[in-house]
Amino acid sequence: GTFFSVIPRNEAHSSQRSMSLALFCAAFTSLWWSASALQEEIDMGAVFKSAGKALTSSMSIDAGGEQCPSLFVAVFSRASDTKRRSLVRDMWVDASSVFDRDDVAQESNILMKNGKALGWTNLVAKFAICKSTGEVGDELKKEQSAFGDLLLLDCEEGYGNGLLTRKTLAAIKAYHDEYSDQQLFMKVDDDTFVARRRLCNYILEHGGGSSLDDAYIGVVTGADSVARPHREESSPFYEPPEVYPNATYPPSMEGGPGYMLGRGLVEKLLSSGVPEANMLWVEDKAVGVWVRKLEEEATKVNWIAVPGTDGYHLWQDSGPWGSYPFIMRHKLTGRTISCLTQKAIRDDQAAPVDDCFDCDHAVLLRCSSVRSRASGHSGVTQGRLLLQAPKRSH
Repeated sequence: GTFFSVIPRNEAHSSQRSMSLALFCAAFTSLWWSASALQEEIDMGAVFKSAGKALTSSMSIDAGGEQCPSLFVAVFSRASDTKRRSLVRDMWVDASSVFDRDDVAQESNILMKNGKALGWTNLVAKFAICKSTGEVGDELKKEQSAFGDLLLLDCEEGYGNGLLTRKTLAAIKAYHDEYSDQQLFMKVDDDTFVARRRLCNYILEHGGGSSLDDAYIGVVTGADSVARPHREESSPFYEPPEVYPNATYPPSMEGGPGYMLGRGLVEKLLSSGVPEANMLWVEDKAVGVWVRKLEEEATKVNWIAVPGTDGYHLWQDSGPWGSYPFIMRHKLTGRTISCLTQKAIRDDQAAPVDDCFDCDHAVLLRCSSVRSRASGHSGVTQGRLLLQAPKRSH
């Protein structure tokens, strides 16, 4: 009864509902009798999960979501960031992962309703984590057993020395090998909030009617200014001249807020060998170079610029949810992402977002909920003092 309560009940979906119920019952009965025939102890949780996954593979729980392109999301995380994943996991809930969770029998109704409210229901999201030693620790095993949403990659965690670029390529290859039935690949950091429904609607509205097969989607950097490599070895964005000798980068999408690549673009990248030949140390700039190389070889890339921020510059985190300007917002704490996720689920256009940010900017050394009293203060937008993070010059 918990599961059936989320199946569409309007007349337009009556035939789909009947088929879904039949599929679920058939899968459930088959698994039940298989276990009984083998005289094995029946794990009702496992039976429920398997039957539910068989059902969700053949249906959409959100009629509006059927318009969205299918999407695979690699949420970049680290093994040690268990607490953050627990806070942001609900933002990435999807129909298939619901049935991988140990709490499915009790929580499936709530989880699937939340997934429907967030929009873009036909996505598959996994937390991408490197396992450089080839071994998986007990805590990760426990988490994978509980939630089933970890993507363990053969790579080494890190930012500099090209480690993040290598992790990105490993995630792209995992998508190509295991999830290429999804139309789009997305890489995003686990400290980024993504307004799923708004993102889907924005892509559908601004895709220009072009195919998303060769799409490159995200927050553009370097479009209106020249992006130059950092040559200071102390910089976290250091790019050695022997790795990338050019004086400027081509335009690219920001890495932190997240970017998407069409399935066709991924196939072209991997078959061309371009990534391996251009392993820049700065990950998002590396992907920009890869895309530029394909463009130079006559690939027509469909660029779609999405409203968002990398969090390294000024931000506007006040006002009502209905006018919150960022579809993709990087550099946030898990608590803030969890709070914004609840705003997205409720979708109350008049609800203020201020409470999600007070004393909680991830990049600040001290919290501050200062409201400006000086209307002409530098860095003030809509009454909130916008504190600057350490600046990243692109």
